[in-house]
Amino acid sequence: MAIEPIPFKPYTGVIDPTSKRYQTAKAMLNEGRVTKSAVQEKYEAKLEELRALLLMLGQDTSVVDEMAKLYEGDEEMAIRNIMGRLDEDGDKLNCYGVAGMDITGKDPSTFRKIIDVSEAARQDMFDTTLREYIRYNGMGSGDSDRTAVFTRYQLSVKKSDRLAGTWTLEQYERCYERAFYSIVKEAYPDWKPGQKFNASVLNGITREQVESRIVQAGNSLTLTSGNAVDVKA
Repeated sequence: MAIEPIPFKPYTGVIDPTSKRYQTAKAMLNEGRVTKSAVQEKYEAKLEELRALLLMLGQDTSVVDEMAKLYEGDEEMAIRNIMGRLDEDGDKLNCYGVAGMDITGKDPSTFRKIIDVSEAARQDMFDTTLREYIRYNGMGSGDSDRTAVFTRYQLSVKKSDRLAGTWTLEQYERCYERAFYSIVKEAYPDWKPGQKFNASVLNGITREQVESRIVQAGNSLTLTSGNAVDVKA
């Protein structure tokens, strides 16, 4: 079953200025001000001009203070909007509500590596990949259930393992697909992805059979030479 992105909502809790979520949001807001500084400086300058004019006329300047508060209110809402996109540690949430998946500024070698992935997660990926391989005749689809598999896995492990674990699970996925391809191709030598085939040729294939042929090559997983899996064995 495909998973839908989760709409971001502003943070509605009590704002704790000492929390990592708030401090990160505040820093992100300040960084974003680089492109708005000219507008903001002009706004603040106008307020000061108005204050000076009112003082010169001997008028109450409380209206300027109220306008400044409106600006501060807008800033708080902006911070709440950003906080709604962060977890309690100040880490960004992706559109599926999972933190720890942001690769911005990270060295690919820190997460493009093979780590242990649970048998349950691998089975989930195997079942989904097989089902979709048959459904789409060996072709991928934008309307895929694989995102749900990755999201379930990511939420099942600690945040520090999510990127590398996702990379590893994707490597398994590719091996499963290659195994299915080799079986269909052996049964129908002229078959090409996208063409219909009799799904019965994949009957009996198991994850254990495929994984018995998987080997690690650097930071990747691949099938042993021949890329063939004997479903009759």
